[in-house]
Amino acid sequence: MSDTQFPRFMVFQQAGEGEPLLHNGTVHAPDIEMALLNARDVFVRRPDAVALWVVPVDAIYSQTREELTQTIARSAKHDEAIPNPELEDYYVFGKLSQQAQATHLGKVNANSPQAAMNAAVEKFSDRKVLRWYVFPASAVLKSKPGEADPMFAPARDKTYKDQAEYPVVTMMRQIRATGHLEEDK
Repeated sequence: MSDTQFPRFMVFQQAGEGEPLLHNGTVHAPDIEMALLNARDVFVRRPDAVALWVVPVDAIYSQTREELTQTIARSAKHDEAIPNPELEDYYVFGKLSQQAQATHLGKVNANSPQAAMNAAVEKFSDRKVLRWYVFPASAVLKSKPGEADPMFAPARDKTYKDQAEYPVVTMMRQIRATGHLEEDK
């Protein structure tokens, strides 16, 4: 039986200018453009956002601190060949505590996911990271700053978020007291 799910994409969201990007969850979509729209619809309904990134899960290389020490020991013994000699930018995210979301730490330049992981560990050695995530910058689709208003403004204007828009309790009290609902005139 074949898999009927669309590919999965990790979603990273920036709540405000100057704040870090945080992992917010995943969405399924047929392509990366639709993943960005799905991410907006799913994750930006309530919290504010100024930027969204989506990345195919298959493009993300991730290791825990324990896995990383084993990988470094293995690669030192076997001196593995580098699969891609060209350097490219990789984004680095790290989970800094058990309860926290993965946070954007920065960027490294490397020629493979493992080399990017090693460079990230070295560059951000001052951080106590429980789980590392690296992925090529070329795999990311980002919302554009110029599109922030049309992309995120509609969610800010929704009245469904305000419970005052639903006067159900007041209406029920009126019905109990009078036997019918008094219409606004």
